[in-house]
Amino acid sequence: MKRLPAAFLAAISLLVARDAGAVIPEKGSVAIFAAVGPAFPFEGSYDIGLHLEAGGEYYFSPSFALRATAAYARSGSSVPGGSDVTVGGLEASAVYTARRGSWAPFVLAGIGIHSVDPPGEGPSQRLGAHFGAGTEYFLDRRTSLTGELAGRFIGSAGGRTSSFATLTFGLKYHF
Repeated sequence: MKRLPAAFLAAISLLVARDAGAVIPEKGSVAIFAAVGPAFPFEGSYDIGLHLEAGGEYYFSPSFALRATAAYARSGSSVPGGSDVTVGGLEASAVYTARRGSWAPFVLAGIGIHSVDPPGEGPSQRLGAHFGAGTEYFLDRRTSLTGELAGRFIGSAGGRTSSFATLTFGLKYHF
């Protein structure tokens, strides 16, 4: 049942896809994106949560971009007397894309500053690193569907690790 939304999204994208041969990105172009998906905390006392992100990219070439992302994740907790854990962050990433027709697989890596609010503790700021891979599927020259798997390594706050993995699906528009 959980695979139904992904399968439905893939089927719709194949039905509405046009020839995307002359797609952007080009050198000097920009893109904006938004994505949502589950957050998988590395901490055993945190539940699977929700991850939201939005941002923009600047392309130095058709295959290399810098990305700025604002992200927010929230997970439940089984810590006695505790509340949910929230992580908000601003991230900067280098993105390398390899075009394959309408598909554009990519890898990314970067750093970010995160505000971590663990259960029973006050918020604190942590510097973290992230790595990931994903793909874009171009629906037309400017619009693409995205999928990405990333690990965010933030360190500990409140005696528990704040690191987590995300699996996001979203939409990107190239200007």
